[in-house]
Amino acid sequence: MSLLPSTLPSNCLNTDLDSFIVLFEDELLSALSSIDKPVYSSAKKLLCSGGKRIRPRLCFASGQKNSSLDDVIRASIILELVHTASLVHDDILDGASFRRNQATIHEHIGTHDAVLVGDALFSYGLELSTNFSDNNVCKIISKAIRKTCSGEIIQNSFMGNPTLSLSSYEDFISDKTGCLFGAACKIGGLISDADPFEQDCLESIGMSFGVNYQLFDDIIDAFGSEAKIGKTLGTDFLSQKQTLPSILLREEASTIDLNHIDELILLGEKSESGIKLFNTYLGRYDVLNKCVDVFNSRIQKTKFLINSLHDESRKSLLNSFFESFSHKLSHLNSLNSSNFLAVHILSLIHISEPTRPRLIS
Repeated sequence: MSLLPSTLPSNCLNTDLDSFIVLFEDELLSALSSIDKPVYSSAKKLLCSGGKRIRPRLCFASGQKNSSLDDVIRASIILELVHTASLVHDDILDGASFRRNQATIHEHIGTHDAVLVGDALFSYGLELSTNFSDNNVCKIISKAIRKTCSGEIIQNSFMGNPTLSLSSYEDFISDKTGCLFGAACKIGGLISDADPFEQDCLESIGMSFGVNYQLFDDIIDAFGSEAKIGKTLGTDFLSQKQTLPSILLREEASTIDLNHIDELILLGEKSESGIKLFNTYLGRYDVLNKCVDVFNSRIQKTKFLINSLHDESRKSLLNSFFESFSHKLSHLNSLNSSNFLAVHILSLIHISEPTRPRLIS
């Protein structure tokens, strides 16, 4: 990996987020030049085709005080490698055909090679993590990978079992999605010499944000538009995966409806009529609004955790980042419950007065 030009500021406090992301993209491309030839073209396609760079942004915001810009960029590259590897495997497991408005990598090179590309990216991230002066970054990343896999396994264990509670669901998505967000924040604190208490607070913030992000993804998967989101939606219901909408629907449904809902969830092959009927239940029990209510309450928890930080520069940057994230979610207000799996069927039951979600607070 190349060293940063000496004309650039060496400390994160002297660099704004936009400048950091520009440097990050350049160094990410440089890092990929050292990966094995059979993996390079797929890795470049995956890592340089866009992306929100949320984990690098969190690492930067959490590493503001006393941190080397070079260290934050190196850590951010590792985080993005690991995150991208997890997406490769997720898309295979979910049967997703496109992401970021492009065909998924397994559609290009086949499932067998795509699994190996994901493995190579995981391994390369761990290899780069050994370049730090101690093994703490490697330990944090390794734990996050392990927890991500464990969370996915637990989720898979609930397929075919619709009785999952919301609290249990949040427990394992904290592992599945939250741990890598938590790692990004904790590593930022670690390489900027934050005290252990502050590092733990940063990790909790990242994990809480990860839960927010997964719950939002659940809502979009059920009620979003593929054309707007740019990735395959509706995979949760089709694969019998229990997520926020189905959990809340079961909590609200009458006994008679609950039996029908469970039959629809557990049905191996989802028919057009079954999808339409499930959509009707979502509208009948106002599930979209209830999802947004849960999402809002979890957003408030993350805000509280951010404001519990001692360091004002970290607090300010994380609050700014989180506010920008919250504003980007405003399009939830344009969703309605008749959008469920719209891409998978030609027509849905018409609801004369679509249910609209309440505004995000």
